[in-house]
Amino acid sequence: MLIGDLGWSLRERSVQELFKVHLMRFSQDATLLNILIGAMPALIALTLGPLIGAWSDRTRSRYGRRIPFIFGTAVVTATGMLGMAFSSTLAALAVCWTIFEMATIVGNPLFIALINDTVPRHILGRFFGLFRIVSLATGAGFFALFFRNELVSVFQPLLVAITGVYLCCMLLVCWRVREPVCETPAQRGGWLPVQPGDAQWGRLFAAVSVGALAVLPININALNACAQFGADAGDFGSAIALTYAISILLAWPVGWLADRYHPLRVGAVVLSAYAVCMLVAWRLVDERTGFLLALLVHGVLAGCYLTGTVSLLPALLPRERFSQLAALSASLTALLVVVSTVGLGALLDATGRDYRLLYLAGALTAGCGVLLWRGLLKRYL
Repeated sequence: MLIGDLGWSLRERSVQELFKVHLMRFSQDATLLNILIGAMPALIALTLGPLIGAWSDRTRSRYGRRIPFIFGTAVVTATGMLGMAFSSTLAALAVCWTIFEMATIVGNPLFIALINDTVPRHILGRFFGLFRIVSLATGAGFFALFFRNELVSVFQPLLVAITGVYLCCMLLVCWRVREPVCETPAQRGGWLPVQPGDAQWGRLFAAVSVGALAVLPININALNACAQFGADAGDFGSAIALTYAISILLAWPVGWLADRYHPLRVGAVVLSAYAVCMLVAWRLVDERTGFLLALLVHGVLAGCYLTGTVSLLPALLPRERFSQLAALSASLTALLVVVSTVGLGALLDATGRDYRLLYLAGALTAGCGVLLWRGLLKRYL
């Protein structure tokens, strides 16, 4: 599973940033960037995620109920990555990116579901902490070694190499991981995206969605924001590598805290800290050093939030319908992402691309998330 995590993380940490670099050769429009990175993938998740999740939950095969889907999405993902590597027009790049996103959006929850099916629940937090260590180490290595000002010149061979590593790791997962036998027959209503009684999860899904939404403004737009504050691609790569190195040291302790005190408590504390720090950044950041420091704080706190809360849905949702319910949660997130990213992109273009607004957007969204998470603490704990 951890070898699979290596390939999965290399794809997660690198491909989106490489796509942004390649996209800037054709367009620097903020609305287009936020649509391609935020809104378009969210629409895919909104339509495909719950259906594929329900299909996987009901599948009974000699290879398991997750592995067949993981295999298929890995092959399609690799196809999209290779297409991006050889795209020479904006239209071709956008099409290949769409194929890539369709496969990754479907495949990501299934990979988490495979972990949920195979790892004992009492160590899920620590396993995901170890999972994050592998992921962060992979990202730190990528940004430290390759993310430099001359990245454009090595874009194609680098993306091809990443594709090969990713595909080999995921095929190894499909070959060697054995899912536990699931004997319970699927209920007839399993294909419905929403079933009676699912409304009980609405508050939980809303809190998870807003928390995920808070870190998106900077995650999507930080690379394009570098020029406003006098930073370059090398500065960006070094800052992200340092962020991941710090997060590696924190991943296991944060995973332990999630097991010891519950992901809800960890998430509420970290999201509160994020809201305060981004509000301070909005007021103070106006040059290169401040921008890079804010980027570092954002990355560390976002990483702590993800590490501390990644085991939340596995801890609370029933395993027999986990994939479908997790996809339903992702669909709500997707709906909010569509609205927020399109709106943010339009706002940035309307204000002459004043990227200081990213901090304000993150702070306000995180503040709303804190209120929702406090409500969850009262309900579940």
